[in-house]
Amino acid sequence: MNLSLMNLSLWINPALGVAGDMLLGSLLDLGGDEAFVRSQLLALELPGWSMTVTATHRSGLIATSVDVQVPTHDHHRSWSRIDEMLSTSSLHPQVAEGARKSFWLLGTAEAKVHGVAIDQVHFHEVGAVDAIVDIVGAWAALVSLEVTCVRSAPIGLGTSTQKMAHGVIPVPAPATLELLVGLPTVPVDWDSETATPTGVALLAAMVDTWGHIPAGIIERTGRGAGSKDPDSHANVVTAVLVSTSPETRDEGAGVGAGEQLGASCMATMIQTNLDDVTPEILGHVITAALALGADDAWVSAITMKKSRSAHQLCVLCTPELAPQIVELISSETATLGLRQWNLTKHELPRTVHTITIEGYPVRIKVGPHGAKPEHEDLLLASAGLQRSVRQLSVEALIAWQSQ
Repeated sequence: MNLSLMNLSLWINPALGVAGDMLLGSLLDLGGDEAFVRSQLLALELPGWSMTVTATHRSGLIATSVDVQVPTHDHHRSWSRIDEMLSTSSLHPQVAEGARKSFWLLGTAEAKVHGVAIDQVHFHEVGAVDAIVDIVGAWAALVSLEVTCVRSAPIGLGTSTQKMAHGVIPVPAPATLELLVGLPTVPVDWDSETATPTGVALLAAMVDTWGHIPAGIIERTGRGAGSKDPDSHANVVTAVLVSTSPETRDEGAGVGAGEQLGASCMATMIQTNLDDVTPEILGHVITAALALGADDAWVSAITMKKSRSAHQLCVLCTPELAPQIVELISSETATLGLRQWNLTKHELPRTVHTITIEGYPVRIKVGPHGAKPEHEDLLLASAGLQRSVRQLSVEALIAWQSQ
């Protein structure tokens, strides 16, 4: 069977925990191209590292183990240095983009728990060469699998304490918990760390939707081994390659039916209530936020305490853009506080068709539940033809349906 001709979804099961090396091992065991992974790692020109990929067993299950050896005097790296290294390297664009997103999530989490700016974050454990290898390697393996969707089961969490560079901290580690905000989790009955910051940052950046395995045909499975082999459970991450089709997607139910929603991604919502800002300033902030690259921005009328009329300003953007949006709102409105949280954004599949009405092109956006002409195109046609927008909208839909 030629898998390249099929729609492939990747389902990851980290119910017993996740780490960077475990995820990389599971993707290689699933069929990820090890040669491509190594070529991408060599593109970073990091000195002195080596990577061994072997078969091992965890609780009697065969799994792939990835062991990264690094120089004993490896030094810490700042987030900005790592980001520069990834962006200026000859990495595959998707690998570079994914790795940068994972490290940005790590840096943001570390900055928040330590109360510093992200540029002041110096990665300790996560900034070492082995973590860079895990993150870049996992993204390279994922890219080589050529999947169209990544789904994951909830992340398993153990509880304990752990000695770090600054002393003993609770497990899950504070940075791990920060990365887990907005993500589904389940408990693991094991007094140890089961989910590492690197592993969670990879899943947070990779996963499109969370839930059960998607409807379809299971093509391959893979397991990545953790470094420990406890008696209590199989310390593995499981990866499953599922071939899907329009028929199997439509047959899904519950969480599995999420395939019908199209692409999903993590987004950030930023919100503040304002009772002393003019309409001109509000309009300017919305325009500026969209110019920065925000997905959407809007204002709603609200009533605050003491029955004051006010406005609620909301901006939806990527997590990477959030700091710029916060700075924009803070500087332009002088607000004393904002709310920010991560959420999952679903985008229904759509296509764009263009028809012509008496020489004027009109784009038609077609989704799974209907079609709609582009309003700006209708305005131009209306001005030129001296006919109503409503009439032209009907004509545009008729022209599209007759194609």
